[in-house]
Amino acid sequence: MANESLTQLLSQLNVQSTKDEFVKVEKTCMEILNNGSESVDLGAVLKAYLVALIKQDKYDQGFRILCEKKEIAERYSDEIGLERLYIYYKLNETRKFEELYKELVPEPIDAIVDKTEVETLSIRGFLHVRAQFCYKNGLYDETHKIYHYLASHNSRKTDNDLELQCNERVPLTANASLPVEVDVSTITEESYDLLYNNSMILSARGEYEQAIKVLEKAREMVIKDGYENDINAIDLQLSFVHQMIGNAKQSKELLDKLISKLDKNSPIGLLANMNKKAFVNFSKYKTNLNLVLRELNPESLNGINKQQFTQEQWSAIKRNLLFLHLFNNDSIQSKSSLLSRTLHNYRKVVNNVNLESYKSQAKKLYHQALKMIEGGPNGSVIGFLLLTVQLQVMEKQWDNAIRLGERFLNKLWEIRPTPETQSSSDRENIQAICYILLELYKITGRNNSKSILLNHLIKDFSSHNLSAQASSEISFWKHIAFENLEQTDLRNAKSLFEKISKCCNHPLINKILSDEALDAEEGVQITQGVDIEAMISAGVKPLEQTKASDNVSNLFMVKKARSDRVRDRKKKERLARFIRHHGIKGPLDPERWLPKKDRSSYRPRKRQLAKQTQGGAVSKKAEQALDISKRSSKASKKTKNRKK
Repeated sequence: MANESLTQLLSQLNVQSTKDEFVKVEKTCMEILNNGSESVDLGAVLKAYLVALIKQDKYDQGFRILCEKKEIAERYSDEIGLERLYIYYKLNETRKFEELYKELVPEPIDAIVDKTEVETLSIRGFLHVRAQFCYKNGLYDETHKIYHYLASHNSRKTDNDLELQCNERVPLTANASLPVEVDVSTITEESYDLLYNNSMILSARGEYEQAIKVLEKAREMVIKDGYENDINAIDLQLSFVHQMIGNAKQSKELLDKLISKLDKNSPIGLLANMNKKAFVNFSKYKTNLNLVLRELNPESLNGINKQQFTQEQWSAIKRNLLFLHLFNNDSIQSKSSLLSRTLHNYRKVVNNVNLESYKSQAKKLYHQALKMIEGGPNGSVIGFLLLTVQLQVMEKQWDNAIRLGERFLNKLWEIRPTPETQSSSDRENIQAICYILLELYKITGRNNSKSILLNHLIKDFSSHNLSAQASSEISFWKHIAFENLEQTDLRNAKSLFEKISKCCNHPLINKILSDEALDAEEGVQITQGVDIEAMISAGVKPLEQTKASDNVSNLFMVKKARSDRVRDRKKKERLARFIRHHGIKGPLDPERWLPKKDRSSYRPRKRQLAKQTQGGAVSKKAEQALDISKRSSKASKKTKNRKK
C-alpha cells in the first residue's frame, strides 16, 4: 500500500469489466478495505470484492469477510444485500438467509404475485435467489410461484425468457402434483434445456416412454452444439428412466459409459456409480460393505453436497449411506435428520443388527419404545416407534404393535388435545399412526377399537380447518370418510365428504353426496385409467368373494391365540406368587407333578431292596409264568375248545 496511491488502486477496479481478472480485483479491494479511508465509497468496494469472490466460487471467504468487516457490511447493507443473500444461499446458511430475506423483502410471496412488474422491479434479483433457495430446501410450491410470476411478468425483457421457462419447470421435476397445464408459461422457442426439464416432469409422473423420446430428441440437439456436460446430464437421466421401466441392459451401458469417461469425483460420476450399485443385490451376511462404501466415495459426496444437490437429492444419498453403515455394524451419529437419530437409538439397543434375531430385536425395541413414549411424543420418538412397529408386524405381534400406536396417540392427545395446539409435524405423525392402526384393527378384527378411533378423529375434524393446499391432509380425511362408510356410519361419512368437497372436486364423492344410484357405466368412467396390475403388485388386495365361515375362523384363531397368551401369563404369575408366599428357594423340580416312584431321583428303601433278589434266584411260580412254550400251548387249547 505504501508503493501505490489510493487513486491508482481504485483505477485497477476497472479490470473487472475489461479483462475479468477477478483475482486482481479481489486483491485490490482487500487492500482498499484494509486501508479504511473515509474518502472512498467502501460499500462499492465491498460489493466489487464480493462479486469477484462469487465469480471464483469462494463463498467461504466471502462469508468470512462479511464477519470480519461487519461494521462496513451493516453500514452498506442495502448496497450489498443481493451478494450477501447469494453467499448465504450457496453456503446453505438457512437461518441467516431467512433473516436477511425478511429484511430485504418483508412481504409474502402470495402478496407479491398480485403486484405489477414495475412494482417488483427492485426486488427481482432477491426473488431469483429466493426461488433457488426454496428449490434447494424442498419448498417446491413457493419456487414454482416465484418463477411463474417472473416468467409471466417479463415484458421489459429483464431476464431471458428461455431461462425463465426452464427454471419454471424445475420444481415440477421434484413435485409432479403441481398443475403444469395451468401454471406453466409457454414459449415457441425450442431448446434442449426445456426438453430436458419436460422429460424430468414426465418421469416424475411415471410417463417413462414419453420421457425417453423427449430425452433422445434433446440429446440430438446437444450433440450438434457440442456441450459435453449437458450430454452427460442427459445420459444420466436416460439411464435412470431405462432403469425405472426395467431396461437394465440399456441403463447399465449408459452408466458404464459415464463412469469410464468422467472423473470419479465429479458429481455426475458419483451419481452414476451410485445408480449402478442399485442393480446389485446386497447381502448383510456375504457382501463386503466396507468395500462398497469405499467405492461410493462418501467423502467426495460430502464435499459437493452444498452446491450440486438439492435437499431431497442429498437426503436420498444420505439414507443409502446410513443403511450401509447400519448393516456394516458401524456406529451412527445422531444428527439433524430423523433417520440418523432413529438408527442411532436402534444401534444403542441392538448389539448386532445382522446376527440378532428379529424376535429378540422386537422384544428389546418394544420396551424401549414404551419408555420413550412415556417421556413425550417429541423428537425422534416417531421414527423409533415406526421401526419398532415394523418389527412387531414381522413377528406377528399384533397386540404389541397396536399397544404402541395407541400409547403414542393417547400421549400426544393428552399433551396437545386440539388441532389448534398441534403443529404440522404432530398432525403428520397422527395421520401416519392412524393409517397403521386402522390396518392392524382390520387384521385382528377389532371393530370396537376402530370405531373408538374414528369417533375421536371425527371430533378433531369438527374443529379443524381443511385447506385446499394441504393435499396430504385431504387424502387422509378421504380415507377416514371411506372407513366410516365401511363401518356403515353414514352420518359421519357424509359430513366428512361435504367438507372435503369444498376443497376438491371428485366425481365419486359428488356421487355419494347426491344420494343417486351408481350404475355400471358411471362406475367404468370413474375407474377409467386405473392401472389394476400396478395396484396389485404394490400390495393392494382385490375384493374377492369369501365365505362368512372363513372370516369367523380367522377371527376365532386370533382370539384363541390372544386367550392362550393371557392363560400362560396368568399361570406364570400364579407360580411366582406361590414361590414367594411359601419361601421356596432354588429352582423347582420339573418332575414334581409325577408320582415319587416314577421320578428319576427316586430311590427305594432298604426293606424293599431286601425283598428283591439278584442273579438267578427266582421262584418256581414266576419261572412258569415266564415260560413261553407253556403259555402258547394253553392258548392253543383254548382256541380249539372255542372252535368246537
